[in-house]
Amino acid sequence: MNNQLVLIVGGYGEVGRQIAQLLHDRHPNLNIALGGRTAGKAVPFQSARVQTIVVDNNADDPLVHTGEHVSLIINAVNDLEDRLLLSAVRRKIPLIDLTRWTEIFQQSATKLESKELHAPVVLSSGWMAGTASLFAMLYSASLKNVSIQIHALYSLRDKAGPDSAAYMDRMNIPFHITEPKGNRLVFPMTDPVNVQFPNGYTAKCYRLDTPDHVTLLKPNHIDSASFRITFDSKASTYALVGMIKSGLWKLISGERFRTLRRRLLYNPGTGSAHHIVIHLKGLDHNGRWVERRMGISDPIGQTHLTALGAAVQAEKLLRASDTEPLAPGIYYPEDLLGGSMDSHAIIDFFEQYGVLIS
Repeated sequence: MNNQLVLIVGGYGEVGRQIAQLLHDRHPNLNIALGGRTAGKAVPFQSARVQTIVVDNNADDPLVHTGEHVSLIINAVNDLEDRLLLSAVRRKIPLIDLTRWTEIFQQSATKLESKELHAPVVLSSGWMAGTASLFAMLYSASLKNVSIQIHALYSLRDKAGPDSAAYMDRMNIPFHITEPKGNRLVFPMTDPVNVQFPNGYTAKCYRLDTPDHVTLLKPNHIDSASFRITFDSKASTYALVGMIKSGLWKLISGERFRTLRRRLLYNPGTGSAHHIVIHLKGLDHNGRWVERRMGISDPIGQTHLTALGAAVQAEKLLRASDTEPLAPGIYYPEDLLGGSMDSHAIIDFFEQYGVLIS
């Protein structure tokens, strides 16, 4: 990784800043550029290896000021028109994108399929930069006919940037899930499942549309995948469910009521632990049904877990240019398993930064 340059778009935000700090501290010879719309903004930490670059994802060519020596781009802010994505593709620069909800994610993947790619593009918009899917794939690799259920406990007191609240605008939009019996159309915040999280908190988790239930179905050994969420305030969870079920949430949809929706569930605090539970069920090599349950807890919170997920993928792509060639194409975080991202290396990486895996 000597003298390589990583550009982090949104590098001043909660997630981008932590990605930058992680990569900076782990790799003494790595150079980092923080991209944002404001020129001359102060860097979040001082280092001779950190610089700033103007990158505006709303511009026709967001990378016009980046020069020719960027080894990798990590995007941590919305790119709804795919301008940054296509700008990176034209310049043949590897890209990791953390920001797309399922519909935009699928549109972007379709758009990329019509392009000639010369570098890897990793669409990492699954839960916590695809960390949940990465661990689900890790622990299901030895099984077949696998069913995966991911459950997240979201703390309303946790740190979060404004882009993290985009899911609130999609609570009235149904989405398809794949089950052993076939596809089914479901609505957000329905089909509750009772879940106990690693911190002992027990609550009903409700369906949410995330890319995880799409990307996890790519491998042949997985038959179904689902994602559910609950909040650490049962009153807030039940209030949201009630508003959606009654139709009130639909009445306050649209741009006019965006601020009101944000106030209801987006009041970020100074930080709180983030917890994930993953249930797996599948056939082992003897043809017997087995069940596996794992818990993932980050005491620092969801922005830290997202940054770790992005950093471990970034290291894979940076090494790929030297020792682990990665063919141009579309990837998801769970596709990167193998080589330097074997099971032991991944677990060690997350545990090194205080993530508890059980």
